[in-house]
Amino acid sequence: MSLAIISLIAWFVMILFVIMPKWLTVTEIFFLYFIVGIMTVTLFTILDVNLRWVPVTRKVENSFALDICRFIIIPLLVIMAACFLNSPLSAFWRWTMASVIMVILMVDDWIMQWCGLIVFRQWNAFYSFLMYGGVIVMLALISRWFVRLDRGGLEQT
Repeated sequence: MSLAIISLIAWFVMILFVIMPKWLTVTEIFFLYFIVGIMTVTLFTILDVNLRWVPVTRKVENSFALDICRFIIIPLLVIMAACFLNSPLSAFWRWTMASVIMVILMVDDWIMQWCGLIVFRQWNAFYSFLMYGGVIVMLALISRWFVRLDRGGLEQT
């Protein structure tokens, strides 16, 4: 059952990602996807294996559902937030959209906990908010650097 729920959420996130206006090129989005993949796998491995704060399930179906969360839902939502933070919108709307995406990520954590994919031991929603906020801000800064680098903004004249 958890695989079906997480797959449905992944489809909604993918559809949202496709219809969302993007201010980054395909190359920049691929670069950000791999960066956020490295960051999230590292963070979740530290939280699960090293600290045992957010242990994950060991069932096969739930492991597939957790992989869908970690490789589709979370990266696409974080990339959407980074796109909004690098958009030409006003500062109020950029941070509002990034905050809405952080809340969606926290709801995703709650759904993963409800489905039995993860267990919060020494973790709570505030820590999730800080972690996702830090990842989003770091990815927005990396994307801003990469956009300037790609478009010739760091050349010496």
